[in-house]
Amino acid sequence: MPTITVSEQFNCPPETAFAVITDFENLADFIDGVVKVKLLTDGPLAIGTRFRETRVILGREAEEEMEVIELQLPTSITLYAFSHGTEYHSTYTLEPNATGTKVTLEFRAQPKTFMAKVMSAVFSRMVGQVADMLQKDLHDAKIEAEKRSQ
Repeated sequence: MPTITVSEQFNCPPETAFAVITDFENLADFIDGVVKVKLLTDGPLAIGTRFRETRVILGREAEEEMEVIELQLPTSITLYAFSHGTEYHSTYTLEPNATGTKVTLEFRAQPKTFMAKVMSAVFSRMVGQVADMLQKDLHDAKIEAEKRSQ
């Protein structure tokens, strides 16, 4: 599957946008596609923070364990997951601008096993649907961030 990149203009400061994107415990409250989230680590957000997210993907529930592997407050965060032979990286980059913050999400999937490579060829036809889902998630986060900044 190729890299998917989506962006959204958040009309709020980067700190607010970042707080929403990293509010893992409450994602299900404002991201329509997320059913539930369980934090797996205690303490403040840091490299190594882990959580289990259950979401609807292409009409089916899927559960993935994610880990923060890169963190630059409040400009970027990278989440990592390994599932069904594939590594997933989701990198959020926040850029302040005159009207708030441009938030860009880059999603990369890299199959590691033979079966994952076979399935990747099948799923590559669904890139548009995955991109639409990611754009919707980012838009939902934008709405929440703008509510919090009022």
